[in-house]
Amino acid sequence: MKLKLTWIAQALLAFYACPSLCFQHVIPRNINQKPTQVIGGVTVIDTPLVRAAQAYARQVSANYLYNHIIRTWLFGALTISHNTTLQETVDLEVHALASILHDLGLVLNGTWITKERRFEVDSAETATSFVEDQLTYRDEAAEWDAHRLQLLFDSILLSSEPKFSLYKQATVAATVQGVLVDVGEAAYGITSTEYDNVEAAFPRLNFISGVNRTLVELCATKPNTTYDSWQQAFGDAFVPGYSAIGYRLFDVFH
Repeated sequence: MKLKLTWIAQALLAFYACPSLCFQHVIPRNINQKPTQVIGGVTVIDTPLVRAAQAYARQVSANYLYNHIIRTWLFGALTISHNTTLQETVDLEVHALASILHDLGLVLNGTWITKERRFEVDSAETATSFVEDQLTYRDEAAEWDAHRLQLLFDSILLSSEPKFSLYKQATVAATVQGVLVDVGEAAYGITSTEYDNVEAAFPRLNFISGVNRTLVELCATKPNTTYDSWQQAFGDAFVPGYSAIGYRLFDVFH
């Protein structure tokens, strides 16, 4: 039941190696002038919101999933550090929060999980609500307008869809680039030493089997949200009685 995630990621990385984006925007002046810390040999932004997100993700996530999301963040940060354009256009705090909270929808015992929404939507909704709740008693609230919240939402919503996200704002693209590196190999200027340092700090553990198990459970418990998505393959292969027939866009025109 082992999915060849590495092979798939290598194909995606080869196709999307060029970080050319169709949509750019200017980040607010000084928005990235924040304290930093070093994690896994990578210098990353360090704010109360980011620390709160780390603590929340650690509390609710299985070990393999937590290590994945932190690696995703660190690989994204390395991608940004190797690209001058991304350094000037990525909102580092939004990128950090999106990376850290992008898989909340795969915590299938979470109280925020819905029956009718794709897991990416559950992740985006929960993460945005988490930030809004945090801001009710933090001084940073003035920095978070509707645009930044929408950027966070979009970065998470599209984090598993590189065919779309790589053509959105740089923050959205950097988030999915971190995901692609984590399920593939060093790319976007990341050196083998940098890659190995991150993996050493946050080992893969049972990442492949854990992802497989979670996605099979997702298809079994929320089948309607997986039809006509990349998750459908897990249901087709491993869930008895699972069938997308009648729910696909194809069926409308057939």
